[in-house]
Amino acid sequence: MKKKDIFIVLITIIILCIAIILILNINKLPKTITNNEGRYIEMTDKKQDDFQIDLVYHSPKNRNIHYHAYIPDNIEEIKNIKMYITLPGYEGLYFQGVGANLVEDFAFTAKKLNPNMIILAPQLDDWGKQSASDTIELTEYYKELYKIDRIYINGYSGGGETLSLVLEEKPELYNRALLVSSQWDGKYDNLIKSETPLYLFTGENDSYYGSENFKKTYKELYDLYSKKGLSKDYIDKILILDIKNHEYFTSHGVN
Repeated sequence: MKKKDIFIVLITIIILCIAIILILNINKLPKTITNNEGRYIEMTDKKQDDFQIDLVYHSPKNRNIHYHAYIPDNIEEIKNIKMYITLPGYEGLYFQGVGANLVEDFAFTAKKLNPNMIILAPQLDDWGKQSASDTIELTEYYKELYKIDRIYINGYSGGGETLSLVLEEKPELYNRALLVSSQWDGKYDNLIKSETPLYLFTGENDSYYGSENFKKTYKELYDLYSKKGLSKDYIDKILILDIKNHEYFTSHGVN
């Protein structure tokens, strides 16, 4: 065999090897879902209980928002799509490790309650205004991408502080909001205009925040709704304060 023929055979073998490697690893390559205005989602193959782990939303504002997502397999068949977003407490932030926020179990509980609902679990950078803006942008992106009908959101601990800032800025994006064991940091004006239903839940002797902030928030919001002319029955439907005593938690195995 001539040197030229040997060279051609070697090149052919190398090309075939590269092709085989690419085929075997094709599912490991990053995938993207694109949209207009330079926005896109970088996909991964990491999974946990049907959740895609550590997706990255690339924002045209030069922000990379890490989050986990559950998208029902039959999403194209679902009418009136609902979405649930859970914002993490301090130990669930991104710098504390990929997936650290999933220990809180809000996302998995939501899936058990409604497996036909889109669920997003952002891993934010902090509990301030930037994280609130990131949450709003991610919400708007998915609302547009899937033509979502109703959106629910919760914030736990530090994530509740973030949620209060989200509701300060764009409460009209959300159909229900739940703050758990946290405090309210935001302003009220836009929430009063939107009348987005809000549920405040904490323990009377919460070890970090206590319950006084939620009591104050509830009274101030109630007074503003009353001043707006809303009836007591209606206010009681859109604003709920639920403070549990110590016995409630001990009866559920929490000291």
